[in-house]
Formats: sequence, C-alpha cells, structure tokens
Amino acid sequence: MSAHQAPIAPAIVEQASEWLMLHWGGALDDQQQADFARWQDADPEHRRAWQRLQQLQQTLGGVPAHSARAVLAQAPDRQRRAALKLLGLLLVAGGSGYLVQGSQPWRAAFAEQRTATGEIRHLTLSDGSRLDLNSGSAVDLLYSASERRIRLIQGEILLSSGHDSSRPLIVETAAGEIQALGTRFAVRDMDGGTRVDLYEGALRISPRHVPAVQIGAGQRLWFSAGQIASSQPAEVNASSWSQGRLIAERQPLGQFIAELARYRPGVLRCDEAVAGLLLTGVFPLDDSDAVLAALERSLPVQAHAVTRYWVTLKPRG
Repeated sequence: MSAHQAPIAPAIVEQASEWLMLHWGGALDDQQQADFARWQDADPEHRRAWQRLQQLQQTLGGVPAHSARAVLAQAPDRQRRAALKLLGLLLVAGGSGYLVQGSQPWRAAFAEQRTATGEIRHLTLSDGSRLDLNSGSAVDLLYSASERRIRLIQGEILLSSGHDSSRPLIVETAAGEIQALGTRFAVRDMDGGTRVDLYEGALRISPRHVPAVQIGAGQRLWFSAGQIASSQPAEVNASSWSQGRLIAERQPLGQFIAELARYRPGVLRCDEAVAGLLLTGVFPLDDSDAVLAALERSLPVQAHAVTRYWVTLKPRG
C-alpha cells in the first residue's frame, strides 16, 4: 500500500470532515478561511485527508449543496454526527474499492428525503403529486423546468402523479427509469433490480441496457439494467404499508416475517421449521411486539429473544 492510499488517523479524519461540513454550510468568512489554511499547512496528513475528501466527492458524483445544508439544518447533532461517522468510515478505509461499495449508504445518508427503520413519510410535492416513503427509504427530488425526476436511492415509494402535462414525471433507479403516464404506482429497490406495481394508468419502463416496455394498470414488473422479467398481476396489498399496516392472505410466515423485519430495528428471523405456515390477517406496523404476540396466539410459534434487537420465531414447545 502506498503512502497516498494508507489509512488516515481517525482524529485527522474527524477534523477534515468537520471542515467539509463547514464548507457545505456556505461560503467561509475571512477568519474561517484563514483558520482552514493554517489547518492544512500544519501537517501534511491534514492536506492528504482534505485531498482524499475531494476525491471521494468526485467518486460518488458529489453531494448536492441543498441536501448537505438540509443535513446541517435538521436535527443537527444527530444528523451531523451520523454524517461525520460515515465520512470517517470512508476515509479511514482507504482505497477506491470501498468508495464504490459505500456509494449507496453515502447517497442515502445525504438524500433530500429519507426515512429511518420503522418510519413512513407522506409528502405532497410542488406539482400536487403524492409521494409516500416506506421504512428505510431515501430519494432525491430533482424537479426542473423540463422534467419532474425522483431518484430512488434505496427502499420503496408509492407515487400518485399530479397533473402537469408540460413536464414528464420520471422515477430513476439504479436499474433504469420509469415514466408515469398519469398514474398511481409503487417502486421498490430489491433483488438486484427494481419491482414496479402499477395500480392506475400506464408506465413506460426503460432499463439502462435493453429496450423500453410499457405496462398497464394491474401489472407488476421486475427489471434490472439488462433484463426484464415477465409481468405478473399487481399485488393489491403490496402498498398497504402506506396506511401503516401489513396485510397477509394465506402468506407463508417466512415471507411475512421478512416484510415485518423491514420495520423493526435489529434482526427478526423465522425458523425454517415454521416458515411455511400460512398466515391471514391485518397487522399494524407501528407495534411489531404486538404483532409477534398475535402470531404466538394464532400459530404454533414462539418468539425467542436474545435481546430486544435479536428475535427468532421458532416452533412452540
């Protein structure tokens, strides 16, 4: 490993990250500029840390200034500490491979709109569109005079498009683009691609490396950058999360627990011995402990908790 690639001391990482956050907050005043120059000159490692931060921004495509300011303005202590921690992990690791792997959590941490585990957010956008963000989701809103673009970085959204015939409404994912043609639909980042459930209207789906297709109301489609799967009937209950509930209709317990785990911090798993049990019911998303208790009453299962954050459903006995 060359000296340039070597990890940087954590204390210097934090100092460099502090300076970067300060730059994102707006133009430095004269005193801050002088202090920054003195800090860079005080130690070659300071300058190396700052140069690596600049390379990091270029590798990840940069961070929009408005998103950075939002992080500084909203819940400053918690958001700022989280941002510095992420910057530190990226810098201390060293090497370009980690930067590529870290690009998604980086972008999610600084997304314009993001939700924590268990949080569901409802937004009305400037064009009248209704946007719901599921648990652990992140989007950037890139509205301009020529188009309305929503970039899904991670997680899942439900979108009801507002009326604006002069600008196309596009959802962008890592796999490609989805153009709404007056519609209501859900988009989920999963299984190395994107899943779309269309409830109303029509969609034009353009994967990055294969020809575009169009689907109509009542269809579900999964696609990746280079592949489009056969369409299936849309799952009516797939977007019940937007009303704060999970609906199961003869659903295998293992699948249900995998969904419930998205809304609960820590690890929630299902033993293979009971994963095939069929479940029907309507369950609240804001109290996963109550859901687990209901499962224990209705099925031959028991929740085994190592801690509050590590729970496995196993056969009762």
